[in-house]
Amino acid sequence: MAGRSSTQEDPWDEIWASYDAARQPVPLHAMVPIRTRERNCRVFLVLLTTLVLLLMVASAFAAPRLAARNLAAALRAADRTSLAALVDWHALLRAAPPLGAEEIDFVASLNRSVQQHQATPEGLTALVQARVGPGWPDLEIETTGLVTARLVLASPSQPGRGIALSLALQHYLPPRWRVVAVEPFG
Repeated sequence: MAGRSSTQEDPWDEIWASYDAARQPVPLHAMVPIRTRERNCRVFLVLLTTLVLLLMVASAFAAPRLAARNLAAALRAADRTSLAALVDWHALLRAAPPLGAEEIDFVASLNRSVQQHQATPEGLTALVQARVGPGWPDLEIETTGLVTARLVLASPSQPGRGIALSLALQHYLPPRWRVVAVEPFG
């Protein structure tokens, strides 16, 4: 039986030897930092994007509550300059209910005068103090839409009586919430 000699070379050994000679293997420790840097960069971008999105959601959630708290403090202190910045006076005038045709001229003019007075810092402060009473209620803030919220000030001394202030987002950067409607209840 004739066997193959171990000295006889396979043609593929020669091919692989020439390939290995042409390509020097790169040490493993030389490639790891490049891959690690690329991975760290991707992880950093994902974390940064997540952080920005969380901050946007937190700001959208907290901004109307902060505006409502500032508005309640301004109403409690009857601070005219703070109220001027927190209330859209033109929107309050437009939000007044339309006068009916059957109203008497005197009643219509009286109603118009009350509505115009309500759309001033002093008038709004007087209306809130009259509806809420001597104590100051806890703030009840409810989000009614993506860019609207409602602040309810229920009278602690007179159950079922109070006032609701509708807030709307009027400027996005920075977020600026202002009162656009007043609704007494009770």
